[in-house]
Amino acid sequence: MNGAIAPVDPAAPSIKFQVNLATQWNHKALHYGGGGFDGTLITGVEPLDMTPSGTLMPLAQGYATFGDDSGHQSSSITDGRFAANDESLANYGGLSLKKTHDVAMVLIKKRYASAPDKVYFFGSSTGGRDGVSEAQRWPQDYDGIVVNRPALNYTGLRLSNVVLGRALYLNGGARWLDVAKTVLLQNAVMTACDPLDGVADGVISNVAACKAQSAAVLASVRCASGADSGDTCLSDAQIATVQTIAVPLQLPYPLANSVTHYAGYNILAGSVFAGPNTTRDLGESGVPANPAGKKDANQWVTGDQWVKYFVTRVPAFDSLTFDPLNPGAYQSRVQAVSALTDATNTDLSAYIAKGGKLIMTHGLADEIVSTDSSMDYYNGLVGRFGQSAVDGFVRFYLMPGVGHGTGPLHPAVDSLSALDQWVETGKAPETLRMSDLNAATLGRTRPLCRYPLWPKYIGGDVNAAASFQCAGS
Repeated sequence: MNGAIAPVDPAAPSIKFQVNLATQWNHKALHYGGGGFDGTLITGVEPLDMTPSGTLMPLAQGYATFGDDSGHQSSSITDGRFAANDESLANYGGLSLKKTHDVAMVLIKKRYASAPDKVYFFGSSTGGRDGVSEAQRWPQDYDGIVVNRPALNYTGLRLSNVVLGRALYLNGGARWLDVAKTVLLQNAVMTACDPLDGVADGVISNVAACKAQSAAVLASVRCASGADSGDTCLSDAQIATVQTIAVPLQLPYPLANSVTHYAGYNILAGSVFAGPNTTRDLGESGVPANPAGKKDANQWVTGDQWVKYFVTRVPAFDSLTFDPLNPGAYQSRVQAVSALTDATNTDLSAYIAKGGKLIMTHGLADEIVSTDSSMDYYNGLVGRFGQSAVDGFVRFYLMPGVGHGTGPLHPAVDSLSALDQWVETGKAPETLRMSDLNAATLGRTRPLCRYPLWPKYIGGDVNAAASFQCAGS
């Protein structure tokens, strides 16, 4: 069934939602998360992200499922105009989740004369942020949560989008990289790092060892004079852009939960910023449109929208003039937006006390949300609670070769079943198995290792998970 939750502010959009009631109910409910800036109704009848082929959809498995549009409607997940309205922004920051959950619980109880025995959440990217936000803000509502490539440090992410855009486009675009140069860099990284996990298979698994090769990789692609001499090399200015993308963004002011940095990207360790394994490259020109559009760097599009509608609320604002390190009069606004949208609070005490479980995955080749940002959050949990306590309620997996939904390895893993078994029986997942959905390597398998381990080749069929073991060095 479809419905709408009316706003308090008559100028704000309604929250549109859908609740699906299984004929043969398994006494469980599953809340689906969205993505990007949302705006599209998540119906709850789609296959889950990274679902293995042949897996029944949750509704067919007997789950009552539900989803919403985060409180606004748009044809594009990169459209930030909704954020000019306070209530709409607060809904996107998380309130739509709570409202939809509560409505869904009423409808489920009315249909079955019983509340669900277990309630789960499953989301990726912004939906991943939403799932962790649920555990932080409404811990009693969910028994288990799966999040993939979660945008937890949401404001840090958007500030890093702006930093990337300024690196690419200021100074007349001298530091911009076209697709050919970006692929040249990626190929150099692959040549240097692919064998470090024991086998050259187009997937970089030993990222720590790869990062140690960064200086040599950059030297290998540098134009001899340091000046731009075409697509066979990178100028010093372009190398500076790569380094800007790779290093953490350090802020001189705190975001929500005292966060002062956003992690760098693995652009020198396997992340895919151009080429056949992503549609999200650094754009077609060193001169962006205003507002940024499809021909501009994907990360800049979202950064530009965020500056225009979340922060300044000036649609014609030139976002290249916005300095994340010194936002001036807008600093307090950035911090206010951070409090509304970020999911960086490590105090999950109430969720732990409830017995809640969390499975988190992130691709090591992610070009949209920094993989290391998830590592930062997980390590923050360990710092707060200790490893033993965290092992009791969290499983964190890094996925080699996996980008933001694409990549050299396009994974399929049945994380919902792993979560359900953990919640229902207490059997915690250890090493999982993922299979590849990419056409050229369809069906190859790899172990999905618990962080900080990674799959090391030990001999045998390179396409079989049994030929790898989870290693730490």
